[in-house]
Amino acid sequence: MFPEPDAGLFEVYEWSLSRDGFAVDDVAHAFGLTDPDASEAIVATLLGLQLIRPSHDRDAWFVPADPSIASANLLTRSELELLQRKQATGQLRNDLARLSLLFRSSKFGSQYTNSFDIVKVPETIGLLLSESAANSSDEIVCMQPRSEWPAENLVEARARDFHRPDTGVPMRVLYQHAARFDTPTREHAGRLVESGVEVRTAGALFGTMFIFDRTAAYILASGEDGGALVVQERSLIDFLYSCFEHVWATAKEFDTGRAETDLISNDMKKEIVRMLISGAKDEAIARRLGVSVRTCRKHIGQVMQMFGATSRFQFGYLVKEANLAEDV
Repeated sequence: MFPEPDAGLFEVYEWSLSRDGFAVDDVAHAFGLTDPDASEAIVATLLGLQLIRPSHDRDAWFVPADPSIASANLLTRSELELLQRKQATGQLRNDLARLSLLFRSSKFGSQYTNSFDIVKVPETIGLLLSESAANSSDEIVCMQPRSEWPAENLVEARARDFHRPDTGVPMRVLYQHAARFDTPTREHAGRLVESGVEVRTAGALFGTMFIFDRTAAYILASGEDGGALVVQERSLIDFLYSCFEHVWATAKEFDTGRAETDLISNDMKKEIVRMLISGAKDEAIARRLGVSVRTCRKHIGQVMQMFGATSRFQFGYLVKEANLAEDV
């Protein structure tokens, strides 16, 4: 670490800039310091901060140095040390959080009173999900609403699908219908089906969720802060599992043999009509369907074309005239 400066120290440095150089005694005389140790301490601190340097031409004589060079030499090293300490602290925090959750799910932590935990660090979430998957023996179910995954997120999604055919642990995955229209997601789902995973799609899902052996559940946050809610209370897990089963019962089996990118499923059509009738904006419809606003507007245009409508006002009128509002 470098020495901590004070305001008086900078006054001495500014004073030195108006001189050709100075000795320790000059500092004492200029600032009225009667204690010789005080002036020596000031010079030593300035040397430590690399704001002055010994003269090459005269012994016990000092001249000012460039503060920008001192900044590069001192702060860069200090920042690196700080970053290393921060990384070490963060790693320790992640390790302790992971071990704490594992402890609570073991027989030794069965009396722990908390029913859930909030984990913010993505690396810790990934480790917990991987370990829960590795320890599963009965069933893994997951619900992933998004369809148009960015490439890097799709890689993460693959890592979190956790299916290992050699273990024989069954796995079920729910996507939204929109996943059928997104090529990377459709190909990914096809590989899952080929490896033995049951994959279905539904019109709308309420969030990203993983349940392992009905003993641990993870609900991933979708906001900017991210993070995950880790649930260990059995009654809460049973409720989440029943929500999954409710959607699964009416979801459509993922058919990898049909090219459906130019079609809209009946469920998606009904959902679009229902939300248009209710006055929902395109952004809200897109979020519910799990597609981009641009893709959503393309689907809306196709639905309106089916009704022969050239405007949304005309579309609403035609739906009402056909008494379709009650059917969707």
